[in-house]
Amino acid sequence: MYDGRAMRAELITVGDELCRGEIVNTNASWLAAALWDLEVTVEHIITCGDLVAPMRACIENAAQRSDLVFVSGGLGPTMDDLTVDVMAEIARQRAVIHEPSAERMRTRFASAGIALVDNATRQVRCLQGSRVYDNPAGLAPAFEIQLGNALVICLPGPPRELHAIFDTHLRARVGELLQARGEESDHIARKIFRVFGRGESQIATALEGLRMEEGASLHYQVKFPETLVKLVLRHRDATVAQARLDAMCVEVEARLDGLIYGYDGDSLPAVLVRKLIDKGQSIACAESCTGGMVASLITAIPGSSACFMGACVTYSNAEKVRQLGVSEATLAAHGAVSEEVVLEMAIGVRERVGVDWGVSVSGIAGPDGGSVDKPVGTVWIAVAGPGGQRHAKKYNWPGARDQVRRLAAHWALNMVRRQLVATLESEE
Repeated sequence: MYDGRAMRAELITVGDELCRGEIVNTNASWLAAALWDLEVTVEHIITCGDLVAPMRACIENAAQRSDLVFVSGGLGPTMDDLTVDVMAEIARQRAVIHEPSAERMRTRFASAGIALVDNATRQVRCLQGSRVYDNPAGLAPAFEIQLGNALVICLPGPPRELHAIFDTHLRARVGELLQARGEESDHIARKIFRVFGRGESQIATALEGLRMEEGASLHYQVKFPETLVKLVLRHRDATVAQARLDAMCVEVEARLDGLIYGYDGDSLPAVLVRKLIDKGQSIACAESCTGGMVASLITAIPGSSACFMGACVTYSNAEKVRQLGVSEATLAAHGAVSEEVVLEMAIGVRERVGVDWGVSVSGIAGPDGGSVDKPVGTVWIAVAGPGGQRHAKKYNWPGARDQVRRLAAHWALNMVRRQLVATLESEE
């Protein structure tokens, strides 16, 4: 692992409700992502309850090993909001009222006709001598103070307030800190390859022996139903970092040829919608076991109305016949979960809606309904496209009902994407 001089950050989230699992710790994930975008490496994320001793230990340990420490939570008006008190003890500074925040609070309470109780001012305290940041979305201000070699920034816990303070003040502040480090600070070049259709172990096997440039690291993240392959490269010189990363990207592309559907913030539905719009083509869906999930994934993409024309959720055999024109004889001979039926579904929706591409899904999502020949998890997907293109494939996925349905919906999108890519390549 490359051990350069990237700014190292630590996140401490405070709250009994976090430790008890009563709420999801979204502040940690949001802050980590925001800092990563600013080329700041988060090396530790810690959660502690509303107790003085654990809080003090977490903050003191963080200040000893990190350059930048963010503490979120514990800045409210009640007696279990202890962040200011613990920080005052550690920094040996007095807790004081931040008068601009207090005045804003008094004005807000007065305009709402709410009496200001004694403990209300606890939430507008900071440390004497600290740098204070106004809260544009609430009452409790954020503040920063130096503890040894670390800068500690304390933020309120409500996510809306934390986001507002960070976006209004702290993005620029972190930029100042990075600039002040000058050549001591690493630049981070990165690339995310979004892979669909292979498991993490298969992808890792394909990338075994990948030539690693100096300062580079390779990471995998399973984000069901896809896998993200992440390349990260650190170097003092941003141009060098990007050049070395680009060299590695060429090899990753070659090794994962055909499996990479997009990059960075792409999604499979968004990539398909973009390709259809670029080609000036349209699509419609015929769904059984997915119950409209394919259509939902497509229509969640802004601008999808330019290519998506409609869908038929034909759960029963009778509706497959009525809406899509599937032959009763085909259903009787092969059953609803079969190559023959999904092909007729795809062709039927394409013709009846009048689109370039028809995609269909029929399967047994479970937990019951399977047989020896067609066990739970059996799914057929078909695509009908321009020029008489027809393609169908059977899958069998062990897993819970929601997993089977999600996999089926995404594989349907991917099948259309791959057929579309093949068509575009054949036209070049």
